[in-house]
Amino acid sequence: HDWRAFAMLCAGVFVIMMDQNLMAPNLSQIAGDFGFDDTERDVRLGGHISVAFFLLGLPAALVIGVLTDVIQRKRILVWTMLLGQGPCVLALFVSNYWELFAIRTLTGIAVGGALPIVYSMVGDLFPPNSRSYASMLVGMAMNFGGMFGQGVAGYLGPSFGWRVPFAVVGTFGLAVAAVVQNFAVEPRRGIADGGDGGIGASAAAAAAAASAKTASLSSHRWSHLLREWLKKSAAVFRRRTNVLGFLQGIPGCVPWSIIGVFMNDYLAVDKGLGVEHATTIMMFFGFGGMFGTITGGILGQKLYNLKPWYMTAYMGAAAIAGIFPWLYLVEADDYGTSAEAMGEKIGVMFFAGLLATMTGVNVRTVIVNVNAPYERGTAFAWFNLTDDLGKGFGPVMSSALVAHVGRTLAFKLGFGFWAPCGALCLLCGWTMPRDVNDVRREMQELAKGRSSP
Repeated sequence: HDWRAFAMLCAGVFVIMMDQNLMAPNLSQIAGDFGFDDTERDVRLGGHISVAFFLLGLPAALVIGVLTDVIQRKRILVWTMLLGQGPCVLALFVSNYWELFAIRTLTGIAVGGALPIVYSMVGDLFPPNSRSYASMLVGMAMNFGGMFGQGVAGYLGPSFGWRVPFAVVGTFGLAVAAVVQNFAVEPRRGIADGGDGGIGASAAAAAAAASAKTASLSSHRWSHLLREWLKKSAAVFRRRTNVLGFLQGIPGCVPWSIIGVFMNDYLAVDKGLGVEHATTIMMFFGFGGMFGTITGGILGQKLYNLKPWYMTAYMGAAAIAGIFPWLYLVEADDYGTSAEAMGEKIGVMFFAGLLATMTGVNVRTVIVNVNAPYERGTAFAWFNLTDDLGKGFGPVMSSALVAHVGRTLAFKLGFGFWAPCGALCLLCGWTMPRDVNDVRREMQELAKGRSSP
């Protein structure tokens, strides 16, 4: 493995994910700054901006997925980092709601476009028998990035205002983007698939050839890119595991959107903890998530190596089990700032984070394994699209429910969406072995065609 390339990749995804939860700790402060009442806070800041952040960037994310399969991915990663961090710095000058709406939309494009790049490169750095470990490390970078950004916002926002954390995170991110530009390297496409299952180096070379040239965008006409994208998309959707993996993301990301958008403010305002104490508790959700990513990635890979169905059963069970800690946290009314009260809720929050991340780290590995190297960018563009549908519509649905039934019941209903997510993960166990074998056979046929006179 090229560990320098992988380290730069993790640094890039850490920076991109720092931006995701920057508003959450100070949602009520932002609402007060713009003169919003509680309903407008949830609908306009929680709901409408989430639509902008996750859904309006979807066309751009699909374009990034297409480009990931045909041009140098390091270059796209740096562009994506710049697109995310530049608007964060500009938050210092935001004076009204629509300016905030615009910069969050640009940042959402960066967050949405990250997955196709990252997991396309992971697939070329690690063979199938260790990709869950790589996904685990990427997931840790994602979780730590989100936790870092939320911590900066939660601890700096009450003292220095909600705009300053955006600028701090953005400035740091621009510096990391410069490091990635100067030190990251591009892995060869398909090389890792030549080291597993007897495919051989010739198949890796064939996959690299089939993925097209990666020199520059100017060598590709957009009409050709569109035809290639349609062809690759058709191949992606022919694999049933992809369809199930894409569909699970729609309900599966609804609870994640509630956690990322509302929960810090809910604990601070509705449960009376204040921003700093609420942020501390939410930070332990991040720590639990990091631990869950580690244990989930290791256990998931071991189960996959034994039998792929074991891995998908584990994914489904973890998703459904993740509902229950959150039902307790939303329903509980004994919050306080004493060491005993904080300790109890921190323990439950850590456990909630542990369960919540066990599915995601493995489902991304599943998508890598059932797609050929030159189609992974397209596959993850579609994967990200369905994830973002859940993340975008989750807060909209929740904010609409809040107006009728209140925050507590609306959030409890939202966390229930992990149940259909878990069921779809279970179904992947029946389709994944065939799809993995189809990809292996396709690679072998490419190798034969490449070696024949």
